[in-house]
Amino acid sequence: GGGGDDDGDDDGDEEGKGAKGGVSFADIKKYGVAGTVAYALTELVFWLVSLPIASFLFVQASGHLPDFSDNADRAAVLAYVFAGVNLARLVVPLRFGVALAAVPWVDANIVSRFGAKRDDEGPRQD
Repeated sequence: GGGGDDDGDDDGDEEGKGAKGGVSFADIKKYGVAGTVAYALTELVFWLVSLPIASFLFVQASGHLPDFSDNADRAAVLAYVFAGVNLARLVVPLRFGVALAAVPWVDANIVSRFGAKRDDEGPRQD
């Protein structure tokens, strides 16, 4: 782990494999442009769904939209952000899996239509 702790987790290192040897960003990069676009789309959808849910939960818990001039509301928003980031970190393997599953569709329907050069057609630069 990072920061000198030895707790066995990967401390959010999304490029490395998790403790169980799961899917990593390196696995997605192997698919070149299609893999990168699939991952970007997966992240976009994740955050487009997550942010409204977090906002809804804040309003349900507090009964009002956050007032950033109020210290209590600022602290509550920071708590939601902290919880949301940790939840997002927990589902990173799922997001990687969805991105890998989307690669063939992205390659056929996005990358090939825009004529982007695929990474497997030339030398890779890491």
